[in-house]
Amino acid sequence: MSLIRYIILFIISFLLFISCATKDASLRNLDDVHKAESSLVRYNENEDIILSIVDAAQNGSRDVRSEALWVLAKLQAQVAYSDFVKLSVEDPDFNVRALALYGVGSVRGKSVDAIDSVRRAINDTNLQVQIEALKVAGILNEPRLLNSILESLSSKNKWVRITAVEALKDYKDNRVDRSLKLLLSTDSDLAVKSAIKQVLEYREKNINN
Repeated sequence: MSLIRYIILFIISFLLFISCATKDASLRNLDDVHKAESSLVRYNENEDIILSIVDAAQNGSRDVRSEALWVLAKLQAQVAYSDFVKLSVEDPDFNVRALALYGVGSVRGKSVDAIDSVRRAINDTNLQVQIEALKVAGILNEPRLLNSILESLSSKNKWVRITAVEALKDYKDNRVDRSLKLLLSTDSDLAVKSAIKQVLEYREKNINN
C-alpha cells in the first residue's frame, strides 16, 4: 500500500514539475520577449523560440502581444501568418491590431483572409489602424483592395487621405489618376495636395509610360 502511495505521489510531483516548466517557458512580460529576440540572434532563429514568441502574441498582455508581433513582423515570420491576419481585426487593442497589420505587410500576405482583414482594417474605427491598413494595401499592390483605398480618399482625416494617396502610387488602374486629380482640385489641405502632386509625378514617370 505504501509503495502504491509512493508511486502516486511521484507521478503527481512529476506532472506538477512538467506543468511548472511549461509555464516558465512562456513569455510573460516585455523583458521575456526581448530576451527571446536576443536569443534568436545567438541561435539562428531557433524554431522553438519563434513559437514561444508566437504564443506571446496570442496569449500575452496587451504590451506583450504588441512587442511579440513587432518582433515577428521584423523577422517576417511566416509561421505567424495566420496570427497576423486574425489579430489585425479581432484583437481588442488598436495598437495590437495595427502591429498585426504591419506583420501582414511584412510577409506580403495575399490570401483571401489576409486581403479581407486589410479591407476590414481600412474601415476600422481607430485612425492608427486605418492608416496602417492603407500602408499595407500600398505594399501589397493588390487590385482587390483598390476600391477600399479609393474610398479612403474622402476621409475627413487628412492623414488617412494622405496615406491613401501614397498607397495608390503603384496601382495600374485608370481610376487612380482620375481620382487623384479630382482630389487635387477639391481638397483644401496643402499637405494632401503636396502628396498628390508627388504621387502623380511618380506615376507619370514610372507607371503610365
